[in-house]
Amino acid sequence: MSERHDVVIVGGGLVGASLAIALDRAGRDVGLVEATPAGTLPAVFDQRNLSFAAATVNALTALGVMQRLATGTGAITRIHVSRAGDFGRVQMEAAQYQRPWFGQVVVARDFGQALEIRLDELTRLTRYRPARFIRLGETVDGHRQVFIADDGGERCLLARLVVGADGTRSGVRDALGIGVDDHDFEQTLFVARVRAARAPDGTAYERFTDTGPTALLPRGDRHYGAVHGVARAQAEAVLALDDAAWLQRLQDAIGWRAGRLLESGPRSAYPLIQVLAQSLVGERAVLLGNAAQTIHPLGAQGFNLGL
Repeated sequence: MSERHDVVIVGGGLVGASLAIALDRAGRDVGLVEATPAGTLPAVFDQRNLSFAAATVNALTALGVMQRLATGTGAITRIHVSRAGDFGRVQMEAAQYQRPWFGQVVVARDFGQALEIRLDELTRLTRYRPARFIRLGETVDGHRQVFIADDGGERCLLARLVVGADGTRSGVRDALGIGVDDHDFEQTLFVARVRAARAPDGTAYERFTDTGPTALLPRGDRHYGAVHGVARAQAEAVLALDDAAWLQRLQDAIGWRAGRLLESGPRSAYPLIQVLAQSLVGERAVLLGNAAQTIHPLGAQGFNLGL
């Protein structure tokens, strides 16, 4: 016997989980295929800093997610942009646009925990976890076959619509035969939580250099979320730096706008490769999130576009 759903979402990350919550509100029967077991967050919910646009904050508030955050968010009320070697700067103040803030900075792990609380509250959702997507089958009576494997072996789900929200290396996209256009920036992005001599005042700093961008994003815990891009060839050397040398490198890149950088949490590194799907739809299927477009994260538009 195959279980039927209005929508089967493959991928329980930021976009897949948010969509499941939205579809439950719309009265749809949803199946969510997740690679991680119960009680474990997907790897994407780490210490990265997510910059939510105002529309994203409004949508997630309407879905009851923002209210479940255990820690406060950091409001971006001011943006300061400069480029090494160039005169001048760009500054934007939210108040000049009659807005309280441009966006909110949320730690990915905190967001994942808030999503998990909301998912547990849903009444129309069936969670298949841990499970992995195997392949797509035929369309039978208006439902697309979705084959997955879990602890019980292989099983078939039937969905009026299949959503591939399974990341940059999307298995659903491959099963649909959709190609990609990719571009390697030949950069690696490092992220970490850092403490500065001056607590964040709502300013997001962005600094552009020939080897990559650097940013300090105001978090809600009196720390900054540091984002530092380096040439791929330098990545291993940067990862090997001790905390003092790492902080000095950040200081040299961003300057003294936030005062002296005093302390850093663990660093994580992510190769920057842009992947754009050549089509967003297939037979009774659609791609969302990084499966549809994996773009440079400095613009903070990945999840905002996905939502």
